[in-house]
Amino acid sequence: MPIDPIMQYKEQSINTMSKGEQLITLFNEALKNLHYGSMMLKDKNYETAEKCTDKCKRIFSYLSSILDWNYSISKDLYDLYYFFNQQIIKAEVKRDPSCLDELVPLVENMRDTWAEAEKLCHMKK
Repeated sequence: MPIDPIMQYKEQSINTMSKGEQLITLFNEALKNLHYGSMMLKDKNYETAEKCTDKCKRIFSYLSSILDWNYSISKDLYDLYYFFNQQIIKAEVKRDPSCLDELVPLVENMRDTWAEAEKLCHMKK
């Protein structure tokens, strides 16, 4: 099987990112899929909406699974990720895009917080 140069480039760029940059990338991907999933629900394109919401649920489940429980904030982050997934499931069941729309500012806030933390880490080096 020939190597796909685009996939090879993407994989290499992810592997060279810091953990913070990877986290921000995951939040950006979740945001993209929340927006697109909402649009698809509004258009009654439920199959595509479900693909988007599934990606979001996988991202938040992954983020839950990698939490370091040695930090007290991990419980709060776990609860947030759980809430996000519950809202996404609610959107799927009710076919209600507003459930996804309501998550966007919360996820943006988390992404921006991690981006600021990443910037501060680089400033210390």
